[in-house]
Amino acid sequence: MRISYSAISSYQNCPLAYKFQYMDRLPTVPSPALSFGQSLHEALRWFYDVPTVDPYSLEELVDHLETCWVGDGYSSPEEEARYFLQARSALGLFYRNLGDFKIPAALEHRFLIDLGFCSLSGVIDRLDKDPDGGFEIIDYKTNRRLPPAKKLYNDLQLPIYHVAVEKIWQVSPEKVTFHYLLLNHRHSITVTPERIDGALGEIRRVVECIESEAFEPNKNPLCPWCDFIEICPIWEDKVIPKKTNVSPALEIGEAVDEILLTERKVAQALARIEGLKSIISSYLNDQRVDKVGGRRGVAFIDEEGSLTWREGDSQSLH
Repeated sequence: MRISYSAISSYQNCPLAYKFQYMDRLPTVPSPALSFGQSLHEALRWFYDVPTVDPYSLEELVDHLETCWVGDGYSSPEEEARYFLQARSALGLFYRNLGDFKIPAALEHRFLIDLGFCSLSGVIDRLDKDPDGGFEIIDYKTNRRLPPAKKLYNDLQLPIYHVAVEKIWQVSPEKVTFHYLLLNHRHSITVTPERIDGALGEIRRVVECIESEAFEPNKNPLCPWCDFIEICPIWEDKVIPKKTNVSPALEIGEAVDEILLTERKVAQALARIEGLKSIISSYLNDQRVDKVGGRRGVAFIDEEGSLTWREGDSQSLH
């Protein structure tokens, strides 16, 4: 069996939800929290993916956030704007507390390791190496609150990543760290052999339960956010609870600054579009061709004689 930390966590929370998602492959709905987390992870991956120890500026980092921003799952433009401002603030907080910048030993490293009773996959956000040769695993979190201490202690993710680094690079990390980006808080632990044994035992238990097809539903506080609540037998003939999504708090001054900055960027982009339209139109006319393609799409003269473009249908036409 091949399994990931996310799948294990899903099974621990509700075995039936695990079955629906990972075995039946039922579709899930994008969520603000997921898109928000993906955006910040990609921005920081880009920030550290540099050839020298000269980091990008904060302005460049925020500009890249706009480029890699994932806009799926938001209920309204206002909600998306609130999340974007919070992401920008989180990057500012991260940058101000950056300390000595160093290029990671590994970045967004996907792994697949053999545990004997299963194959375990995952992604390590960052692996740092200090001047003395010690290694630290960094995993970014975008929670607005710290989880309870008991949940942090029992979480399998840090021991899993510790085992993965040992198997892949044959080094034993000195510590593994959850970096809570919105709170500027780092929760670090040293993974002991006892904790690894406990984690592997729990993973084995989950694998054995899945193999024995133990998929009983488990009513829990996360039920309102479950994509499968409408087909869950626990909630059959019951009033389905509503989600209580709370958008990030908004500092109105930031909103004013952002609208002015965005307006300026839009004006610059529109001017650039007009220049590009002129270049492409001239090329089509000079070369006497109907359309020209790039890696992302094609541009052509439509029936009304206007330049039109669309994504997809990318061809090497030029």
